Amino acid sequence: MKQVAKKSTSQNRNSKSKAGGAVAAVPKKTLSKWVLLPLVIAIAVIPLITIVHKYDCGLEKNNWFSPGGLVYDFFLYYKSFFLKLLAVIVLFLLAYLVPVKDHSFLKVKRNLPPTIAIGIFGLFSLGSAILADDKNAAFFGGYEQFEGWFVLLAYVGCFFLAFGYARTIETIRFILDAVLIGATIAGLLGFFQALGMDWIQSSWAKPFLGLEVDLTGFNVKLNFGEGMSYITLYNPNYVGSYVALVFPYCFYLIFRGEKIWRRCLAGISSILLIVSLLASQSKTGIAGLAAGALVGAILILPYIKKVFRIIIIAAGAIAIIGGAVFLISRGYLSGLSGSSNTNQIDSMTCEGSTIHIRTEKGQKFDVALDEAVLTDPEWARNYFLSEILKITDDSGNPVSTTVEDKVRITINEPGYPTISFFPEARPITDEQGAEAGEMCILHVDDPGFDWSLVGKDNKLMIYNDYGRLDNLRKIEKAGFEGNYWFASRRGYIWSRTFPMLDDCILLGKGPDSFINAFPNDDYVGKQYVYYGTQSITKPHDMFLQIWIQDGLVCLLAFLFLYIFLIVRAFRLCYGKNKVEGGKGITFHGFTIITAVATTAYIIVGFANDSTITVAPIYWCLLGAGYAAESMCRQNN
Repeated sequence: MKQVAKKSTSQNRNSKSKAGGAVAAVPKKTLSKWVLLPLVIAIAVIPLITIVHKYDCGLEKNNWFSPGGLVYDFFLYYKSFFLKLLAVIVLFLLAYLVPVKDHSFLKVKRNLPPTIAIGIFGLFSLGSAILADDKNAAFFGGYEQFEGWFVLLAYVGCFFLAFGYARTIETIRFILDAVLIGATIAGLLGFFQALGMDWIQSSWAKPFLGLEVDLTGFNVKLNFGEGMSYITLYNPNYVGSYVALVFPYCFYLIFRGEKIWRRCLAGISSILLIVSLLASQSKTGIAGLAAGALVGAILILPYIKKVFRIIIIAAGAIAIIGGAVFLISRGYLSGLSGSSNTNQIDSMTCEGSTIHIRTEKGQKFDVALDEAVLTDPEWARNYFLSEILKITDDSGNPVSTTVEDKVRITINEPGYPTISFFPEARPITDEQGAEAGEMCILHVDDPGFDWSLVGKDNKLMIYNDYGRLDNLRKIEKAGFEGNYWFASRRGYIWSRTFPMLDDCILLGKGPDSFINAFPNDDYVGKQYVYYGTQSITKPHDMFLQIWIQDGLVCLLAFLFLYIFLIVRAFRLCYGKNKVEGGKGITFHGFTIITAVATTAYIIVGFANDSTITVAPIYWCLLGAGYAAESMCRQNN
């Protein structure tokens, strides 16, 4: 026993001498992967939550909205609710981790740019919320979107949690498994929807949908056609955003999944996601995947033999050309060209009893109703329109017209549109359905389109499709003149959004406040593009959405976070200190695939908005991508 003890002592002395006399440091305990459970919930659970919620949206105070404010939400309210709850959990978790656990990543200079950028995004969006007109919607979320500032806080917290603490292969694998499981479930739902078997119509879904609202005898019916995939993401367009973001990770796991079950499940989920994408008819989703694939091909070229590089480049060129030909032949690009507008009136405003009209060709003329007539509640019966209506150009000269039976006046001036004006005495009924008088209306008729004007307080007002009176005011617009149908009517929305950008340089109108900022009282423009009573709640462009709601500074911070990661990914593959790839799941591989996925998501963002159905996944994976890139450099 003594000899053994002496030998052990001798070995200890030798180990000390080899270490230069210093005792070897005890390795720090690795942070448990379960600390990142909030990220797993945000990635795999939140997008699937679907519970019916009945609420008062508060928009009935606006004349352009229905007087009944009670509406139903199927997909977004409870996603938002649990994201706000998640924000609180993440904040408490970070409050514990940052001062107590190892937070050396904050001391590394190269980690400061993304940290500062995410801080700017959070602070300036907070400033926009504080100054918003509707602070309740700005902080807690509003009609149809529910992406208020507390949800943005969840995004910021999840990004920071992933960036700071997803710094082991085990945690990266944990996050990838969350993506894989969530994608598989979502893909299955989308796949069956593509086959015409919509889960939301099934009897087994009713108990989950009706946790708050009793759905007994309630027929759940959506506007999507049979065979169209929307999964649980509120709109088929968002299937494009979802697939573009998560498919690259599933594809990555097919080849780097380490275990056979992970590879097989990744292969199955990839197929399900592609079927769901095609069934959603999201053209931007396809474009996003193509852009991501291009970025991925460029990033992996340095790790491929020269012969295979040539093959990949040639295959990529053929795929791009073939894809373009396919899209053109199938008419997929026809929606981008727009269609010719049929409208003849560019704007129409009312001042007293006079209607100021400007045509698409730039002609201006006034339609003046005898002001004294408006004091007669039955003027439509007591007067001939030809006796009380005058039409003059902007110089005061009479415009040539034809009169039918003294009650219908139509412009026939050469070069002018054939717009007609005629009166109507419409009976009014009370709540019991009994007749309660008449309402006299002056119709402005552009063949196929009609506006009803009613006199009130000695002035003409629009009588809209909700049966409410509102002012006809001047609507600011810029761009897409004559082509408002561009990209499925996005041209119209963008033309009304551009004039608002100058007011949102430093701070925006408030998170989730686009519906209040957009001119939803544009009764002329909305009529021509068949929006009618539909309220425009989003710009169908993620960058315009962030700019208007949170300000240009927030948009620049958002873009910086994406671009900075792409630059770092390229430096990993092409820089002076190029990092070599390894086998299985690696920091290097995760960084590259994050660059691919975020590129696909960003491209889809040109035609889709940020939505709580997909955005939480983006912020979690972006943060994890930064963490993986940082560990690549640290290990290298």
